[in-house]
Amino acid sequence: METADRYDVIVIGAGPGGFAAALGAARQGRRVLLVEQNSGPGGIAVFSGCPVFSGIASLESEQYNSVTGALIEELQKLDSAKIVGSTLTSSEAAVQLAMSRLLQKHGVKLLFYATLVGAEVREQRIESVQVFCTGRHLSFSASAYIDASGDAVLAYLAGAEVICGTPEESMTRTVLFRLSNVKSFDKNSLKERFAKKEFPLPNQDCFMGTTPTDGTVLMNLTAAAGDALDPWDLTRMDLELREQVAVILPWLQREFPEFSEARLVAVAPRIGVRASRNIAGRQLIRCVDIDENRPVNDPVAVGKRSYGEHFVHTFSSPWRKTHTGPQPIPYGALLAAPLQNLAAAGRCIAVETRAVSSIRLMPCCLATGLAAGIAAAMQFPEYNILAEKLLQENCRLH
Repeated sequence: METADRYDVIVIGAGPGGFAAALGAARQGRRVLLVEQNSGPGGIAVFSGCPVFSGIASLESEQYNSVTGALIEELQKLDSAKIVGSTLTSSEAAVQLAMSRLLQKHGVKLLFYATLVGAEVREQRIESVQVFCTGRHLSFSASAYIDASGDAVLAYLAGAEVICGTPEESMTRTVLFRLSNVKSFDKNSLKERFAKKEFPLPNQDCFMGTTPTDGTVLMNLTAAAGDALDPWDLTRMDLELREQVAVILPWLQREFPEFSEARLVAVAPRIGVRASRNIAGRQLIRCVDIDENRPVNDPVAVGKRSYGEHFVHTFSSPWRKTHTGPQPIPYGALLAAPLQNLAAAGRCIAVETRAVSSIRLMPCCLATGLAAGIAAAMQFPEYNILAEKLLQENCRLH
């Protein structure tokens, strides 16, 4: 085992949550290491082919927190930021490059192609983490850690309390694909006509797609159910989803005139997992909290007051609810009990599996990541101290 330098903050996972956490901590002057199993930052946006930030409805960066605003500005420099409805769309390459540039600009130490394999814990504090990269075992230590792995892998390995939903509760898994030569794309018309047709595969009754910045159409129509924490089942779903693409494309070509000459140009390299494992946290976001709009005394970010989409048999689950207004996310939902120096960011924060939709979209992951990063940089201070710093970073708390 090779022992490397000590850091102030170590972040595991470089998706939107981990990117924001690392950048947020580094901007507080801390020495930060960001570890990622893929070949760069971006997570789902890059490696699952989904450069779609649902909820970012403007390119005016000052409307958002400091990290989200910086990302928007960087994407605009790359001429790869377009607003479609209430969503910012970009490209995988632009998102990865924009995030990489920002992380390097602020001095974050980057380690890619590295898989977390262990954690050493003493007296309810993580002392070090172990990763495997290119045949070498490396050990890193820090004062504070952030789990932005999506699957709460660090929390699980460190013995924190975690929640694992059933495959039925945790939504379908998807492999996105991209088409060229689509003659036109009127989404409202397509959704209406799609609903009247017989889709060739089960479990999908909602047309989903969008137009990124490169002139192609990004399709979100594959769906599979299973256990994303079971290595064999995850592999089975990935194989199944790629076979679905080969069925869906000719069906689209037959059924929709605008797709008659469509050509497949890309299939996402990694399966898209919407929910799997979460920390239990010091405060759990529950469906009933959202339904009753219960007050949150220590908000650090906001999600949406809706949940229950992407069910395994139809798009809408039996428990689907939609309410207006934002859903405050409590500080306690980021803190991994009983550990004293671990926070979560992104979709693995403390939330009931059925309610994950309320916090999993990428703008929310950026927000919880920034909050976790600043909290870790400040050694997890009392809420009033953290809130003051978050407001200085233009974070929305309500």
